[in-house]
Amino acid sequence: MEQRYHRIGFIAFGQRGQQLAETLIQHLPEYGCPAAIADLRERPVVSPLFSFRCPEIPCFTDYRRVLEMPEIDTVVISTYEDTHLQIVKDAIEAGKAVYCEKPVVPNLEQAEELYRFVTSRDCRFQIGLNLPNFPVALKLKELLRSGTIGRIVMIRSACDVGQNFARAFLINKFSCRRGSFLTAKLTHDTDLLQHLADSYAETVWGTGDNFLWRRHGEAPMTDDTAVIAGVLHNGAMFTQTLTSCGSSYERNLEIFGTKGELRAEVHGSEIELCFSNGQRERIPAPNLSGGGHNGADLVTLRDFLDYVDSGERKPRWPERILSSVMIPMAALEKRLVETGRWYRSIIEGNENGQ
Repeated sequence: MEQRYHRIGFIAFGQRGQQLAETLIQHLPEYGCPAAIADLRERPVVSPLFSFRCPEIPCFTDYRRVLEMPEIDTVVISTYEDTHLQIVKDAIEAGKAVYCEKPVVPNLEQAEELYRFVTSRDCRFQIGLNLPNFPVALKLKELLRSGTIGRIVMIRSACDVGQNFARAFLINKFSCRRGSFLTAKLTHDTDLLQHLADSYAETVWGTGDNFLWRRHGEAPMTDDTAVIAGVLHNGAMFTQTLTSCGSSYERNLEIFGTKGELRAEVHGSEIELCFSNGQRERIPAPNLSGGGHNGADLVTLRDFLDYVDSGERKPRWPERILSSVMIPMAALEKRLVETGRWYRSIIEGNENGQ
């Protein structure tokens, strides 16, 4: 693999765009640098680190100006999901490698359209799903692959963002009808669930409601609580919950197998392995990488840039365009959804040239 130095354009430069830019500056300076910004604000407020390292970076209010710059070879997209489809299409047609934040699209129709677009041409595309690269998630995958607990029977996944995060995030970001809190959070968790199980959701039922977070005197703009249950294609069952009233931000996983059980808090640094005879073992999973999100941002961005340098001209994990959104969409539909049938109709139809 011949590596190159990347000049990266950031399309949207809010909290998430700046987190990734700072990861690049602090932890991956040999890989590339932020070279242009597109944001709705003419001059976004940036951190002291970014201001010091990139004092003369060009900033535009039209993302197409970034795509016109020949020196930009890669773009990071962190706009709202209802804008992703067109921006991704424009960026790929401009010859850029594309890293697009999750949720990648706001609905199943756009998921299918984006999947068919990226798989029908030579391109470099990846969704910024970083939860599988958390140290605990990496260790869980290793233990499951080695058969430590046998065949997976059930996965219980619970995400509680905590009241402090929920108050600021739900009432501010979702004060206008722009996306859904359920897809913003559970796209991550259900992608990890399917990744760990090495399968995809076959049938899903879900529902959600708003119990707490709304502006006084106004109707809620998004659900703040959800419960989802389903069956994976490999036969394992799962539940996924989302709450926003806890004392802290946690993601707790319990994975039950035919030989034992794994328990972990994904943001933590260890895993508990339990057996029916009472034997228990704590397995360390420390963050050895540094950087945001327990080192997952560094690992995810580095792996993406290595993929770009590999010379491969195919989208990376395009099936996750479909699988990462189809489970939380069931909670929005508030009904039983045959996700597996929909998923296969697109994957198999694409393979058959339909």
